[in-house]
Amino acid sequence: MNGARVLIVGWDGATWDLAKPWMDAGRLPTLKSLFDEGTHADLNSTTPPMTLPSWSSMLTGCNPGKHGIFDFMQHNTPGVAEFSNASHRLTPTIHRILSDRGGRVASIAVPTTWPPDQLNGVVVSGFDSPVSTGIDGSFCHPKSLYTQLTQKFGGLRFADFQESHIDDGWHGRARALLLQEIHRKQRIGSWLLEQERWDCFMLLFGESDTASHHFWMFHDEKSPRFQSTDKPELKETIADVYQRLDQALGVLIEKAQPDVVCICSDHGFGGAGVHAIYLNRFLEQHGWLKYHRQVQVNGLRAGSGLMDRARAAAVRYLPPNLQGRVFRAIPNRVLSAIERRVRYGNIDMARSRLYSDEMNYAATVRAPNPISDTEYLKLKSAFLDWTVDGHQVIKSVDRREDLYWGDAVCRSPEIILTPHLREGYSYTILPSQRAEKGQLWRCLEPHEFKGGKGLGMNGTHRQHGVLSLWGQNIAAQQSVSANMMDIAPTLLHAMNESVPEHMDGDVLMDAFDIQNPVQYSRSSKNPSTVQDANAAEAEAIRRRLEGLGYL
Repeated sequence: MNGARVLIVGWDGATWDLAKPWMDAGRLPTLKSLFDEGTHADLNSTTPPMTLPSWSSMLTGCNPGKHGIFDFMQHNTPGVAEFSNASHRLTPTIHRILSDRGGRVASIAVPTTWPPDQLNGVVVSGFDSPVSTGIDGSFCHPKSLYTQLTQKFGGLRFADFQESHIDDGWHGRARALLLQEIHRKQRIGSWLLEQERWDCFMLLFGESDTASHHFWMFHDEKSPRFQSTDKPELKETIADVYQRLDQALGVLIEKAQPDVVCICSDHGFGGAGVHAIYLNRFLEQHGWLKYHRQVQVNGLRAGSGLMDRARAAAVRYLPPNLQGRVFRAIPNRVLSAIERRVRYGNIDMARSRLYSDEMNYAATVRAPNPISDTEYLKLKSAFLDWTVDGHQVIKSVDRREDLYWGDAVCRSPEIILTPHLREGYSYTILPSQRAEKGQLWRCLEPHEFKGGKGLGMNGTHRQHGVLSLWGQNIAAQQSVSANMMDIAPTLLHAMNESVPEHMDGDVLMDAFDIQNPVQYSRSSKNPSTVQDANAAEAEAIRRRLEGLGYL
């Protein structure tokens, strides 16, 4: 019988806050059945709740301080960064572990899996891989799989549209493409499940994340960014995406005839408010960050401000396919210099004690030199005292050692901030080069509410996602406490496989009807057979992430 012993389906950014009402309304019958007949959890993400470290923790059973993936970029020297890929991961994935034990595995569209691992099975790398719109041969293991997917399905595509400049017709086009790609991935998954019986089969859908980022303003009538529309399909887009995912899930389960099903997300989702904050301007005001002198050039600041606006203009006015040709025509050293200039060009690193990457999905602070306990306490006090209109901005200030453990903790930013929600909605972090000195925050204008990558999207990440387990020996109607690291050891235990002793996560014993003892084994010395990305491949990742607006 073909199919899969264990079927893992990822719904990126899915949240029970949305799913449960739609389950009760009959719109998600497949997920409702799994929920009622199995075990579920409000799945705790990594801190901050970010795509790459969270999925890596799910795959490895380890915290980011051990697996080494913290963001889209790896920081080894202050102000200098390289782009993350699978070769940076220091611990093996569940697919690698099962493959080394002779199992047949499939990993389709999962982030942080490029370059593809040489597994006993198939790999199609995820969206953070190096092509602007869809896969090429470098995504696939074996290479012949690319030809088959192209001939049978027209390849596999991710967000086949830019997400930075949102014009009047953008949402209608995006909606159609999101629904189309869910169906294409369903067909690809079904075809692969027909080929053989896999020991572990994982397919990830990113459309739930993209829809929530961009369509929350139409869905949530309580949002301060709510926009009424005469196009009911826009208001229903997130629900329609979830409903289409549920339909795809039903088809995949029917094809797989699995022993165990795992549905999971990397983080949850919620709405963004209208208050924008500038972390580097805050650090500057308190004396921790120094800028080089800024010169006005035709009303635009030189340095990072000018570079930032030039890049934004390129994303706005050049079609995606032309953007790719333009970026490829520019020497790699120039592109790298531009990226450094955009992020850090005006920061005087020699005179700055602290600085932030100011990524909206992660409020973090970096330090070129070690921070003393006294400095940390002073910084913590300043952030916790920061108020906007009488509202406290920052909920907690943690050193990386308080959140992570392992040999790779040094890859993390030194300080991790957790902002408060303001009346249930998040603050938006914007680049300080777009603000004047002394401007620590502002309210967005109505024309900015729709946002876009790099502009503060109207839907943002939340700490808790979804986990649903169903199948043989999985307890029914059971609620458990779980985090991303628990998934890999729990699935290995469900397969009667030993759990490597290096894993940080726990087997969710309450999820099982029969309490068999957990078997542990020595850890693999080799995390993968992934090859280091060469300079051309690293630059391709940069182009991909810039095209998506992450850089």
